Amino acid sequence: MATYINRIADHTLATDMTAFAGVLITGPRGVGKSRMAGRIAASTLQLDANDDRSLVLADPDGAISGRAHPLLIDEWQLAPDVLRAVKRSVDQGDGPGRFIVTGSARNDLLQDLWPTTGRLIRHRLWGLTGRELYGTAAAPSLFDRWNDPDQRFVVPESPPTLRDYIRIALRSGFPDAAQLNDVKVAQRWLRSYVDEVATSDLRTLSAPGTRLKDPARFKSYLEAYSLNTAGVTPHSTIYERAAINKATANAYLAALVSLGVVQELPAWGTNRQRRLFVERAKRYVVDAGIAAAAAGVTVDDVYAEDDLRGRIIDTFVAAQLRVEAEASEGARLLHLRTRNGEHEVDIVAEYRRKLYGFEIKAGNNPDRTDARHLIWFRDEIGAERFGGGVVFHTGPHRYEIDEQIEAVPIAGLWG
Repeated sequence: MATYINRIADHTLATDMTAFAGVLITGPRGVGKSRMAGRIAASTLQLDANDDRSLVLADPDGAISGRAHPLLIDEWQLAPDVLRAVKRSVDQGDGPGRFIVTGSARNDLLQDLWPTTGRLIRHRLWGLTGRELYGTAAAPSLFDRWNDPDQRFVVPESPPTLRDYIRIALRSGFPDAAQLNDVKVAQRWLRSYVDEVATSDLRTLSAPGTRLKDPARFKSYLEAYSLNTAGVTPHSTIYERAAINKATANAYLAALVSLGVVQELPAWGTNRQRRLFVERAKRYVVDAGIAAAAAGVTVDDVYAEDDLRGRIIDTFVAAQLRVEAEASEGARLLHLRTRNGEHEVDIVAEYRRKLYGFEIKAGNNPDRTDARHLIWFRDEIGAERFGGGVVFHTGPHRYEIDEQIEAVPIAGLWG
């Protein structure tokens, strides 16, 4: 990565380092965990370097003692016992801001427990958002500034066109790809990333008894999953398309969740009316550029195909909202679909006892028809509990559609 791009998570990380003994930063490979942590570390143990790793494997407690704080322990999963050494050091006490531990989420599958529970506060880092690339990362999260309509969304003077949005989405939020000016070059980087996940990361997860030994079949599964991103799709539809059995598919899905490559949004539904709602999760590849690379599709493909276009734009907006929710004071993302298929809301956010609804359209002039599910949702839960609704679109204008519901260009998230 040529230059450091300020992250929305920078402020949260700095604040937590003044209050807690340390932080544990997880997230997909390549999202910039080490770079972000390294900016505030006073010393580093780099566990993907042979000398540091062998020292930690031989003497984890000694390896972390006597070093300047904050001590960055990078790629912890390469010597997992280091977490127990951190736990012992934290339990002895010596004030906040002592450790920053970074690494892939992949060992979540192989660890029975996080030995640092209650000692380190956990951060999850995702890819770069449009706000980090084109706006200001310093503003509070979307949800924390929601009550100020002028600050909630700030639309640039010349927002992107539909094709521009697709180019931005396919360049990815992963820093090394996002900073490449040519989307075709970025997609080559992302295809290499997918290959690395299917080989190196797959081997890491291939413990005895797992079904993770065939990179080609794994890539076929990820391709099928990517073509169904942003969908409430039966798992059988995905693994049958990939021509693999259910048990293998379940192992692949668990691996992708652990690696942070996919995230599944739970379904929303009240206990009183749960029978009315689909309980199946909505499936997302966490980055639209990775989804396109895994599926083998180009900007022209996405632009020309209606279903694919909608899925990629939805996946891209979901990635923006995921980071905003992570940076907020407790926002949680879900989705909604009624069993009869009459109503669905792409993303629902629960925040401070309010519910917010988001519809995502690849079109450029949404009207009341496009907001009908949000209108139904508002009326179903009541205006007092409904925090607001947004139809994100690819046109240039922000305007009110109905009470508490507005149309907002996707670039309004940059503000």
